[in-house]
Amino acid sequence: MRTKSGRIPPSSLRHAAATAATIAALVLITGCGKAGDGHPSGTARTSAAVAPPTPSVNPSYGEQFLAEGECAAAEPGRKDVYREVPCKDPEAVAKVVDRADIGYPDPFEATACSDNTDFAVNVPVSMALLENRPVSGEGYACMRNLKGPHPGDPGGGGGPRIQVGDCVHSAGKDGSYVAEVSCRAGGKKDGATHKVTKILEDAIVGGFDDPCDGEADAMFTENSLIDDDPVHSDRLLCADKL
Repeated sequence: MRTKSGRIPPSSLRHAAATAATIAALVLITGCGKAGDGHPSGTARTSAAVAPPTPSVNPSYGEQFLAEGECAAAEPGRKDVYREVPCKDPEAVAKVVDRADIGYPDPFEATACSDNTDFAVNVPVSMALLENRPVSGEGYACMRNLKGPHPGDPGGGGGPRIQVGDCVHSAGKDGSYVAEVSCRAGGKKDGATHKVTKILEDAIVGGFDDPCDGEADAMFTENSLIDDDPVHSDRLLCADKL
């Protein structure tokens, strides 16, 4: 509004300035909602809501899962499944003494594990269950318990193969069936009946010769533990009755 003299009254100028300031403030507030105030826009909020969480891979390991010298802990609630942990971890129960990239740990007697192995872990099965994916591949880890008992030691009742000092249970008079058991299980049902005193390599059973030279109470072919071949065995067990 102008006066007769053509000038704009001071009150009108103040009103126009206030209106301009209000508009500028609205523009500033609206702009802050889009960027610069630390709050995501509607599109950003939607993206954050639907983005899948990063999976937590269990176990965490290096170039090879359960490599030689690594330690493992039993996975709670899952039979025969182990995860890799530091050897100083209180949950560690066994250490890898041998590692095979191919093959299977069953039967244990047919593995390439060393004599002091207490048990073997099926690597693909453990990895698949821990990482929630299908089982694929081969390989196994030969494990030795960090603390006793050690089934792989002579007389312990386990391990990948029979050793001198191990005990067996013979169910038949002819020794056609034997099973390795702990020497501590003597006198019980299915307990130890004989103790191995000598092992002969590439022995032939039969004929007039006594491979054990009359120094044993019984002879057992190790194949009777694996494939029931009573004639030829890579190893013949000479044993004394307990």
